[in-house]
Amino acid sequence: MVDTAAREGVDRTSGSDPAPTPASGTRRWLSLGVRVVVIVAIVAGMTWSVVDQWPQVRSTWVGLAWQSVALSVLAALLGMAANTMAWRAAVDDLEHRVSVTAALRICLVGQLGKYIPGSVWAYVLQIELSKRAGLPRARAFLASLVTVGLGVTAALGLGLLSLPSLSEAAGGDDSTYAASVRVALWIVALLFPIALICAIPRVLTALVQLALRLLRRPPLEHRLTWPGVLRVIGWSALGYSLFGVHLWLLANAQAAPGAEGLLRCVGSFAIAITVGMFAFLSPSGLGVREAVLVAALAPFLLDSGGVGAAMGIALASRLIFTIADVIAAGLAALSGMRQLRGSGPEVVRLASGESVPG
Repeated sequence: MVDTAAREGVDRTSGSDPAPTPASGTRRWLSLGVRVVVIVAIVAGMTWSVVDQWPQVRSTWVGLAWQSVALSVLAALLGMAANTMAWRAAVDDLEHRVSVTAALRICLVGQLGKYIPGSVWAYVLQIELSKRAGLPRARAFLASLVTVGLGVTAALGLGLLSLPSLSEAAGGDDSTYAASVRVALWIVALLFPIALICAIPRVLTALVQLALRLLRRPPLEHRLTWPGVLRVIGWSALGYSLFGVHLWLLANAQAAPGAEGLLRCVGSFAIAITVGMFAFLSPSGLGVREAVLVAALAPFLLDSGGVGAAMGIALASRLIFTIADVIAAGLAALSGMRQLRGSGPEVVRLASGESVPG
């Protein structure tokens, strides 16, 4: 009896994990299989995107100065970092604080899911990466929804800068290209007032609480705040502005769009990304985004080939974004590996703000 108790005491204090059960082993293999399938799908989607665009973009790409390409990649990377900070600000207002390295890993690695047809995969991947970092799935899901919603508000506000050129292109003819621009303008007209109303913290808090009830998760203890909402919108606006600078740098390599062209590039890129979200079956809004960008760029490239040159720049922009996505995800993953060696938590639960009345 004494020997048995002693052995049990050793077993309890040894710190050894219990033997894995067959069910847990099956789950691990299933999880590994799902990850492999997702990685293969992302690589296949990115490869298809590059191969499909290259014949059309090759002549434009050869004519671009390497300085313009390098600065354009840098602007795209900075825009992605700004959007990551917008997501982090949304998480902060949802009563959690995520470290910068964890936020970069979640958003920049997670966004590779957009290369799988279907707009939801990037968010699914972000939610799983958030759970690994210690952020509850429900909060990660809500942070993505809040960021997208407030990002759309910022994008549509910036999109007002390009409405004159887009309106002119939409009324030009009955081509598929012009029809796509008209659809984009209708989406802007319908979404902007709705987005402004939903950006009010009281309204946004009510929507978040409704989502939490549907997910059967505990409600927010505190109301979303104006400073939190404005931080998300501000970071999103900065991100879209940098994406517009990325496009302007490419156009500037073939023409001289000037300050007016810069404003139109910022506005059109913001609208293009927003409208691309509605192309559910297209990887990263392929096709829809280009129609809007061509409409904005064509007036400045008449001497360089007009619509054809504008399409080349739009496709070169997408190719550069693919390159930037890979670079950003790689850097974020490396920073995450370094963070894992540290001792500090990546996610901290907060308890501050205005209480939600019962």
